[in-house]
Amino acid sequence: MKTASIEFIYEKLHETGFNICTDTRKTVNDTFFVCLSGDVFDGNQFANKARELNAKYILTNNSSVLSDRVIFVENPNETLAQLAKFHARKIKGRTQFISIGGSNGKTTTKELLTAIFQEQFSTKATIGNLNNHIGVPLTLLSFDDTTDYGIVELGTNHPGEMAFLCDLFEPDAGLITNIGKEHLEGFGTIESVAKEESQLYLQLLRSNGKVAINIDDPWLNSMSKRFETPFTYSCENATASLFANVIEEMPYLKFELIENGNSLGQFQSKLGGKFNIYNILAALSISRIFELDLKKSIAAVCSYEPKNNRSQWLQFEKYLVFLDAYNANPSSVQAGLNSFATMQGSKAVFLGDMLELGESSTLEHAQIFELAKSLNFDEIYLVGKEYKTACGHFPYSFESVDSLLAWLDTHPVQSKNIFIKGSRGIAMEKSLEHFSLK
Repeated sequence: MKTASIEFIYEKLHETGFNICTDTRKTVNDTFFVCLSGDVFDGNQFANKARELNAKYILTNNSSVLSDRVIFVENPNETLAQLAKFHARKIKGRTQFISIGGSNGKTTTKELLTAIFQEQFSTKATIGNLNNHIGVPLTLLSFDDTTDYGIVELGTNHPGEMAFLCDLFEPDAGLITNIGKEHLEGFGTIESVAKEESQLYLQLLRSNGKVAINIDDPWLNSMSKRFETPFTYSCENATASLFANVIEEMPYLKFELIENGNSLGQFQSKLGGKFNIYNILAALSISRIFELDLKKSIAAVCSYEPKNNRSQWLQFEKYLVFLDAYNANPSSVQAGLNSFATMQGSKAVFLGDMLELGESSTLEHAQIFELAKSLNFDEIYLVGKEYKTACGHFPYSFESVDSLLAWLDTHPVQSKNIFIKGSRGIAMEKSLEHFSLK
């Protein structure tokens, strides 16, 4: 069976109003259904189901589906990416593209940027953290002729993925939040992480895009030498284009903002932790690159309220809980613990496993545990098999959140301030049950 051309497929996608569906459990009628495949599933098996549910067109490699609505291709995943690249070129110029990479803080930075730009422009951004080889093409295809700014989050967990994502579109501006110990199972070393993330800078150089650089990160500061006039931001170097003097880290960030040596005043965010000041500075830096009104941009970031288990403060009757249970790696956990330690009053930390660390896992978990002990928290609780392996001698180490909750039923937490952090797979947010019942 002959494979259809990208131009032909794009015309059919256009007929549906770019109404893409990838799941037969959702509304399929009149959509452009793409049969995606992964390591443990094959969406091409659902091509007939999509036909029965009246998809307008079905992109598949399943040649057994007989219908004039079927568009046959060898690899629907690759075709989706090609469609996104084709589309991005068509709207380039009308839409300004902003790319965000880095080890930590990508999604928060993306949300802050969205809060800034949507106040003044038609703005679309990555939904949630759909930042991989499927999510990025779908994001690009969601932009249209009315989109002034398209904000694209780029994630990677193995070498080569960032280069693939960067090749899909030409950013007008972008940044890497930081270089940290992310997905070491796939990368092995932080040097490999830096090399992978640097693909975003290389794409900005190729597309003559503008860049905002966190010069407090030694990896990024070194890479910044490639750019002639980068916009820089910092919490440690007052010579940066945008400098923040952090006054208070927790529960909410209080900071003085200084642009090119001139103080703009003191502000308070609804985000907590020094690590989040870098996300704020990143978003404000991009807004300055596009010459947006800084006062309006500051108001937007200070009004932003975190959600979805990311840097959320939750007030219970007896407890104030900082919940950051969407993702965790050694770099982000270290930053979170150091900030939480600055709070006054009694403090308890709940640490869930950091996943995808490969051979480094036992060492990294042990080091985080040692850091937590050195910060003199009143209570420390560890959850997950990785912590159990690394710190099995510690009496408050539990294999799961359920076993932790069972123990807490008869040993309630005494501290008033609570820090909860762990990788998504550990579901540390379930530990909130203990606090909501007290």
